[in-house]
Amino acid sequence: MTSRAHLGVIAFLSTEMDARALRAALDFGLIETLAAAPADMGQLSRRSRLAPRSLALLVDMLEANRVIVRDGDVLRLTPAFRDALRFRDLLEARIAFADLVWPDIHSLFNALLADAPQFMARSKTFDLFRYDRCFELSAENRAATQAWTRFTTCLTKYEADAALDEIDLDGVGDFVDLGGNTGEFSLALLRRRPDLLATVVDLPVVCAIGRDHVAAIAPAQAAAIAFHACDMRRDPLPAPADLVAFKSALHDWPDADARRLLARARDVVRPGGRLMIFERAPLHFRSGRPPYGLAPDLMFLHFLRHPALYLETLGELGFVDIDCRRIALEVDFHFIVARRPEASP
Repeated sequence: MTSRAHLGVIAFLSTEMDARALRAALDFGLIETLAAAPADMGQLSRRSRLAPRSLALLVDMLEANRVIVRDGDVLRLTPAFRDALRFRDLLEARIAFADLVWPDIHSLFNALLADAPQFMARSKTFDLFRYDRCFELSAENRAATQAWTRFTTCLTKYEADAALDEIDLDGVGDFVDLGGNTGEFSLALLRRRPDLLATVVDLPVVCAIGRDHVAAIAPAQAAAIAFHACDMRRDPLPAPADLVAFKSALHDWPDADARRLLARARDVVRPGGRLMIFERAPLHFRSGRPPYGLAPDLMFLHFLRHPALYLETLGELGFVDIDCRRIALEVDFHFIVARRPEASP
């Protein structure tokens, strides 16, 4: 099973002040200094150029958050934070994403709970996730789309393997990722099966960003990933494949649209092939307070479904061998896999 060590990141983002202190420590070079070697306050002062009183406050906050530990006059990173720092991109993405949504949660929390349409209308976050900007290729639309795809790409980088651990890839020759964003899920699959051919289906601007993303970070795999730009609700979809996936895509749509997307996806699954759904489950925090680092998940409170709609629809569409499991990451996910029969009409 894939390591879940990246889950330790969220422990250092329990509160907004924890995130503020950690972001400042990264910005002022304290984390890099201590990652290289233990240091005293004088060394940290020279590196950060912070006034003594400011540095003392920041160090106190980091110590309270278990980022650093004192050994006499010497400061060092804790072993737990060293482990978390291996996933610095995820740490920084979670801070940035939480910072982005927090003004909406702070000022509109009652609307979030009681009036979802009003919350969405007034929320600046939902103005960011505007798919209408993803059709026409322009510098402005690309910049607006990159503002949110950088978050979704980083989350998928660390979530994908949890799903792929659950599925047998033997006999899979081609893969279609519906709503596949920048291709990060396909890259995770290709790391396991370099012989596969993958097709990412998404809106034109997202696909343009995805092509550049794959070429930049995995040029050796770029030829194995095709990007199919379309509106998957109505435009022609790729040829059938052995494995078709929705990863964090169906919750974007109302129930009726989600059902229609599943019906369209059935025709992309080759008879005998499988459809996979990997989606966040409805939120609960019975075991503890929601951490600041998961503030973005709260924004989708009303969009995260129980698996019943997916399971019922798959059955109506003729899928068999339907399996549904819960995968616990920072929040719970549904993992659903179903097979289209060989004699499927």
